[in-house]
Amino acid sequence: MTKQIQAAHSVCADFSYTPRLIRTTIILVAFVLVPVIIVAQAASAQTRAISQVVGATEHGVGLGNVLTSADGGQIFGFDINENEGGTDGILTEAVTAQDGSVTSAVETFDLTTGQITKTVTTLVAPKGADELVMFGIGGNDVGLVDYEREHVKNDQLMRDDIFGVLNPVSGEKSTGPWTPPHPENSVLQDVAQNQSTSTQVVMVFRLTENQPEAWLYVTDLATNTFLNSIYLKRGGSFVIAQDTATNQAVLPTSDGAGTPIIEMVNLTTAKITWFLGFNNGFDGAGMQNGLAVDSNTDIACTTTQLNSQVEFYTLATGAGTYAQLPDTTDTSELTAGWAVTNDPVNGLFLVAQPYSSTEPNGSTIYVYNETADLIETIQGFNFPNSNLPLTAPVRIAINPSLRVGWVNGPNVNQLQQFFY
Repeated sequence: MTKQIQAAHSVCADFSYTPRLIRTTIILVAFVLVPVIIVAQAASAQTRAISQVVGATEHGVGLGNVLTSADGGQIFGFDINENEGGTDGILTEAVTAQDGSVTSAVETFDLTTGQITKTVTTLVAPKGADELVMFGIGGNDVGLVDYEREHVKNDQLMRDDIFGVLNPVSGEKSTGPWTPPHPENSVLQDVAQNQSTSTQVVMVFRLTENQPEAWLYVTDLATNTFLNSIYLKRGGSFVIAQDTATNQAVLPTSDGAGTPIIEMVNLTTAKITWFLGFNNGFDGAGMQNGLAVDSNTDIACTTTQLNSQVEFYTLATGAGTYAQLPDTTDTSELTAGWAVTNDPVNGLFLVAQPYSSTEPNGSTIYVYNETADLIETIQGFNFPNSNLPLTAPVRIAINPSLRVGWVNGPNVNQLQQFFY
């Protein structure tokens, strides 16, 4: 294809002043694009039985332990160390009292056992709008936490967030601030999955009088150093990925008709290149729900909302293929895939399906190789309302060397371990 939290029992001084987003859809300016048709083949491989799965851990494929937050509060973000030898994980939770005050906490856990190892920070806010949110672990095991604080000024909702890092997460303490270059009224939307380098890509929306402005910040979280700020004229996305090999951010967007667009943003020059994605189905593909990139192979994987498909693209050329999720059609919307994560060690993509098409009243994770073949189907999950508005989005976090992962559920205050 052509490129065509008054916060308070203990407000850590390490959480430095800054601003995060009201999860609001950003309306993109419509423009006309003409797709180049490419031939794609849907995956036809059948799910293998656990005993037949090549590379399964000693645990076998399936579910493991269930972790419950220390205070029983809803979990707002988590991540785990994905590097070989790493066993630390981190989460944030929030509990709302009868008087409306909110107690938030940052907690670490052991990704192999699912046991909470320490409550790192506890904050109390007098209103329900303020809470801690874990955004992810970056290179060198640096965790990024956002204390979301809202207030009204001149009849407008404003953000006055504080960001802090744990460097490293395994140290189980807050070590300093993270201060965006434009802290006032900035809202953190997403952090690209990347634990292999110290350079992190962060998507931020700046709240303005007219409409939010989308920016990419290129940063070293450990040193609180910013390498570049890139304004996205065409608007932002709810998900972002990072190709460390080509030094690019990868963003899925769409044109006015909903045709998927895959944009690549050079993190040094800010140059943007793009190609059109698959737009299958009577109603087309719709927005991209999930995105991950394997920097080793230059392959991106997306999930789309209106057709329950999983797409695989070679970023350098735009060529690709797609798979229809099992027991769905290209007009299925409820059973669409959402979160995607990449296992670069084993060349796999894991896809979360909140409303399973293969298990009634449950959720499913599908494991694909990078040529759209379905390798494993893992059942028994429940991702609690994870694809509905105003709820914490489903996340899949994995450690490839251990072949272990964690995902939201079965309840909003829990995480589920699994093996693949």
